[in-house]
Amino acid sequence: MKLLVTSHLYPSLLSHTAGSFVHNQVRFLSHHCDIQVVAPTPWFPFPFFRRWSAYRSLPQREQLDGIEVQRPRYVTLPRRVLFAHIWRSYLAAMERSVETRPDLVHAHCAYPDGYAAVRYGRINEVPVVVTVHGHDIKELPHANPLWRALIVDALNEAAAVIAVSSDLASRVKEFGVPADRIHTIPNGVDCELFKPDPSHTPGKEGWHLVYIGRFDPAKGIGVLLEAFARLQRRRSDVQLTLVGGNEATGLEDRFERQMNELGLVRQNVRWVREVSWGEIPKFLRTADLFVLPSFSEGLPLSLIEAMACGLPVVSTRCGGPEEAVDDNVGTLISVGAVDELESAILGILNNYRRYDRTAIRHRAVRMYDYRSVAARINELYNAVR
Repeated sequence: MKLLVTSHLYPSLLSHTAGSFVHNQVRFLSHHCDIQVVAPTPWFPFPFFRRWSAYRSLPQREQLDGIEVQRPRYVTLPRRVLFAHIWRSYLAAMERSVETRPDLVHAHCAYPDGYAAVRYGRINEVPVVVTVHGHDIKELPHANPLWRALIVDALNEAAAVIAVSSDLASRVKEFGVPADRIHTIPNGVDCELFKPDPSHTPGKEGWHLVYIGRFDPAKGIGVLLEAFARLQRRRSDVQLTLVGGNEATGLEDRFERQMNELGLVRQNVRWVREVSWGEIPKFLRTADLFVLPSFSEGLPLSLIEAMACGLPVVSTRCGGPEEAVDDNVGTLISVGAVDELESAILGILNNYRRYDRTAIRHRAVRMYDYRSVAARINELYNAVR
């Protein structure tokens, strides 16, 4: 099968982790399909907007893990100005880049990717599968009625919609998409790369907590810092490492004032700039507990990567985490609840032996290993062709 995968989310020199879930899915799908990847890249004409202007430096064609990625430019503007119209430029970028007519198109994100893809599919009489990941369903439709209409059209015209969690699947159904065209298939994890370090002994040299994600208030980092400050008053054998970044600041600058107010010291809270996706496992293998107190998620990739490394986890009831976490894996708390977060962390550390790290690892392999996830997606492709 000739498959065209299109998404504006794709790893690049600007961010090695943004869209890594799309690229890794492509890696494993390449065992089933002949794949073209078109990852349209924002083009902004003025050089004095740091984030937007940086896209100009990206190559328009490159190889990632043996996968050729084309990055045609499409016009988009900061702060989503004229956002309801950018699908036209996205579609034109797709049409310029497709070298051979595909048998099927798989778009990641309902808008602009999914809407442009279904227009391409209509013109070329090719079925389209759209995967929704969270933000495109939980936030965009409620921000603007025009955006909602475009998203509803994209999902209803797609031959199939993949939702990475049951929560997202139910939201897609509310947009009028027939239930038999909605398929819940989770994000995956490369369980050969993400696996425990057998030499690590939890708690031997104190307890090590880790967060991996954007340095963004919406990820609950402010809540995490406050809970960790309280935790340190109760026990001195805990450390916290935050790995990630932020397109606006690149580091933890925006949380510096909060750290000072809370009396947190750098020896116990370590910030690590965004690293390549292949480096993330080393931070998980040396940790004892993974914490992700997000305000909203689809199915967070970092959560299942932590589970593949055998870590118990603490996260929030915000959509996707409810489907991945039960009492055998960790604890879920209310969004924004500092007291609950402190108690959940303390409860796991005080009763750590109750969590079977091997069982947590086996659960992740059974439910999320990319080999089985890719096989399920390929079965869906064959069903809708």
